[in-house]
Amino acid sequence: MLNLVGLGLRGIRSLTLEQLEVLKLSDIIYYETYTSISPQGTIRELEKLLGKKVLSADREFVENEEELIQKSVYQNVSMVITGDPLSATTHNQLRADALTAGAEVVTYENASIISVIPGKIGLFPYRMGPPVSVPFPQENFLPKSVAEKIQTNLSQNQHTILLLDLKDKRTMFPHEALETILRMEEKYGYHFLNDESKVFSLSRVSQEGERLIFDSVSNIIGARFAEFPAALVIPAELNHNEEAFAEKFTKKCSYFR
Repeated sequence: MLNLVGLGLRGIRSLTLEQLEVLKLSDIIYYETYTSISPQGTIRELEKLLGKKVLSADREFVENEEELIQKSVYQNVSMVITGDPLSATTHNQLRADALTAGAEVVTYENASIISVIPGKIGLFPYRMGPPVSVPFPQENFLPKSVAEKIQTNLSQNQHTILLLDLKDKRTMFPHEALETILRMEEKYGYHFLNDESKVFSLSRVSQEGERLIFDSVSNIIGARFAEFPAALVIPAELNHNEEAFAEKFTKKCSYFR
């Protein structure tokens, strides 16, 4: 059996009673470190809570899934995944391949950054367009598709959640993401964002030290906040309620200085 266990956003404090029972009955427990970042020390806290060894599952292990799937055919195996286990294509592919191999698969849902962000900052969930992933720029790699997707959402008056790339055990910082998007605009001729545009910057959502900011691009870049994990939202035109909620639920950069 393969159990895909969503850890939510608060580390072990987000585990449900049912999930705890499943983990305690597991023969092998993996903690997936590839697709997202949990609070520091999560593996150690899991081991202390469960009284069992928790193995780290990095990108190589997850993408080369044969070992994990074969163990799941004959043993009770759990993989703990930050956020919700069904939000990433990686986990649904693992789920499909395990079923094909003859393993039973059970998923245990939890909150994900995609489901939590709109309510946190007061935006209406039904006004969210498809999320967009922003990769770290590399030499000769500045994908036009990122800007295209943001522009498409805005043209339909939809907000855009920007999921920031992972590297060196951290997400891209908000100022790095905004600088990257401005470079994309300049290179490909888009004009949806400028220094005075107001965007949402979110760091450490639902964790200690959470920062929910609604401020200008120039202020966020200038602040150079370095907390992670982080995400951004480029809003379409806010309606009256969204404006009022954003005013109540978020702060300007200057509040955190």
